[in-house]
Amino acid sequence: MRRRSGAGGRSWRRRGSGPSVHRAGTCPTRWRVRSLCGAVVVTTATACGSGPVVVPVPAFDPMKPTPTSAPAEAAAGDDLPVDCGPLLGPDELSALFGLPVDSVVVRTVLGAPSPSVGRLERLTCTYAVSGGAPQGVVLRMTVGAYRGATAAHDQYERNVADERAGASVPVQPELGSAAATVLQRDAGTILLTSSDIVTLDLDLPPRPAPLPPTDLLLDLARRVLARLAPHSSGAVSP
Repeated sequence: MRRRSGAGGRSWRRRGSGPSVHRAGTCPTRWRVRSLCGAVVVTTATACGSGPVVVPVPAFDPMKPTPTSAPAEAAAGDDLPVDCGPLLGPDELSALFGLPVDSVVVRTVLGAPSPSVGRLERLTCTYAVSGGAPQGVVLRMTVGAYRGATAAHDQYERNVADERAGASVPVQPELGSAAATVLQRDAGTILLTSSDIVTLDLDLPPRPAPLPPTDLLLDLARRVLARLAPHSSGAVSP
């Protein structure tokens, strides 16, 4: 399984990277022991001198224009996790919808790359109530990572054009630096977005919720986009 690295990184590591290999020409054992001891001292000193961890609050700079190009192309496999939990966990969704704890389950589907549109990765998450409350799907989320910001924004515009058939007049709410469009249909409310090299589509079926559909979708989008791109989201400490 891949997981995101600490603050400042966006890489994810897979399990089973293989055993370490001893190579000829490395330092003798006694030197490795001395180096290890030195590393422990440095790590201990750093830990003792550090302050409490501050959890960033998702926020976006409303004055920053939507990016239309990227300085460099992204590499495949570096932007999305291999499951939905790191982006939006079932327990978090239960709290946002006012549902009982452990009542929401999530199904993750990993999509294939699509070179014709510059898509490197795709992650589809379906959240559903399994028991205790009215059962059924409460949210569908699709995330795509693209080779550049232009490819991501182009796909966002295609998604909006595809979803407009049979929908209400599109509304473009403010979502910081992200491009966003909300569409109302009989089957629910859809929020389509693009930010930097990613697209995020949220589909909310009609069901009781603590907030109006658009407000709830924008809240969810801020959370997910901040976790996908913490450096470009304008996240600030509380």
